[in-house]
Amino acid sequence: MTTTTTRRRLMPVLAALLTAGALTTSGSATAPKFLNDDPVWQELDTQDASGLQTDEVNLFVDLTYNMIKGAGPARGRAGNVNTIDEVPDSSWYTNRAGMRTLTPEDVTTGPNTTAGPAAGPWTITSSKSDGVTPGFTVTDTTGRKWFLKFDPRGNRGMTTGTEVAVTKLMWALGYHVPENHIAYVRPEDLLVGDTATFTPKSGRRRAMRRGDLDVLLAGVDREANGSFRVVASKALEGKPVGRIRFFGTRPDDPNDIVPHEDRRELRGYGVFAAWLNHVDAKAINSLDTLVTEDGRSFVRHHLIDFGSTLGSGGVAAADFWAGSQYLLEAGSTVRRVAAFGFSQPQWQHAAFYESTAIGRLPQTNAAFDPSQWKPRVPNRAFLQARADDRFWAARKLVALRTDLLRAAVAAGDFGDADAEAFLVKALAERRDAIARAYLTAVNPISDPVFGRDGTLTFQNAAVEADVARAPESYQASWFVFDNATGQTTLVGETSSRSTAVDAPVGLPCAPGVYIKVQLRSAGAPNPAWEQSVDAYFRMVDGAWRLIGFERMPNV
Repeated sequence: MTTTTTRRRLMPVLAALLTAGALTTSGSATAPKFLNDDPVWQELDTQDASGLQTDEVNLFVDLTYNMIKGAGPARGRAGNVNTIDEVPDSSWYTNRAGMRTLTPEDVTTGPNTTAGPAAGPWTITSSKSDGVTPGFTVTDTTGRKWFLKFDPRGNRGMTTGTEVAVTKLMWALGYHVPENHIAYVRPEDLLVGDTATFTPKSGRRRAMRRGDLDVLLAGVDREANGSFRVVASKALEGKPVGRIRFFGTRPDDPNDIVPHEDRRELRGYGVFAAWLNHVDAKAINSLDTLVTEDGRSFVRHHLIDFGSTLGSGGVAAADFWAGSQYLLEAGSTVRRVAAFGFSQPQWQHAAFYESTAIGRLPQTNAAFDPSQWKPRVPNRAFLQARADDRFWAARKLVALRTDLLRAAVAAGDFGDADAEAFLVKALAERRDAIARAYLTAVNPISDPVFGRDGTLTFQNAAVEADVARAPESYQASWFVFDNATGQTTLVGETSSRSTAVDAPVGLPCAPGVYIKVQLRSAGAPNPAWEQSVDAYFRMVDGAWRLIGFERMPNV
């Protein structure tokens, strides 16, 4: 990998080798804080992973581990951020929202590269008969492979529309997701392939028959013209090799060196899961595939299966308690017993919006508290998120304007205008509640730019999002920074009532010089804003280049 984090780990080793060899007579060598190509914006998987074999996650073991282990000890700052505290593009993540301007058309398209399954008969190659609704793997007339899922009877649009809408939103947030389409198929256009199998109630798997198809389709929703509405998910590129574990690393993947609970995009995924009420955010709803590009083989990590999000529980409307508690939560049971049953969870007193098209969500989401949201099972990466990880995620969410939310919901084609309008409103309210909670919890100064005119400009993310008032002033301490030793020399201090601060007289600007600026607020609505953020600049080709930014460095 080429992330700055990885190189930082190697630097002390290289320094030690130099010290023991060529520099034995001059004492010790110190690794520089910044390298010439910082900040790195692409994390490349440089090691060949072609030897990977499929390593499927055991669902029971994974659930048990997460239930028992919980958060584990605090692990500190995310391990895969670059020197300006951002997540580089990688086989895990691609920067979109907040990094470039998205249009409603971008969101409508999302990850799609085709118009969906080709017209004509689809041949079933395998079936899933467990659960309330069936699923099929089919090939269309062009030979492309698709996975089909249906709506449960009486809930037209709920599962299929939710899957498509949330896929668009997760794509916009930067994750690798499947290409999903709303499609319609008549029963006679579903052909049973020679290799298709079926597991009847007897439990013995056998070759699938036409009558089995009729049995499976009997429990799903059907259109007035006799066809079935489905979400068709295009098979992901590459060979499936397992799932994403939200802790540790995969030992047989030479590129997987940052523990998963230390990856910011997985920590931040917890904020997005809370926003979308994605209670089923666990390993089974992800897929790793082995991909070969430009002669190199590497693992690409995908998030899949969003049918149990928002108001949908997949096979029925979401449970009333969805997002309020874990499946097993001994503490709440003990409290109710101790109170002789009079202590009841808050969700039992809440009002809900219910619709056959979108399922069930709280009627009012403006007071949504993301810190209290819980998936069905504890997730190690979610529980390791720090305030800076949640700030990163909240900024991504704020970049999803309401017109983009409306485009995603429209792509789900739920068929109920009132329910779609409510869903857009709920998403916007939950987004804004997350912004209020997480953009204000740390010093929200961001995006510093130091101009040739000697003025440093920046943004206050909380003020820009209109979730907090501006502080009385901003204070800046200016230092010359020695990149080799890390030593700083104070040049001066300046202040401003706006987000533009002038440099002090005498600040050096010779080619290659490094400066450090500590920025903090005075008279701020939150004491956390008085904790400074550190911005580092280097003079390159006559201009100041941002090479470092630290919001919450490890102590």
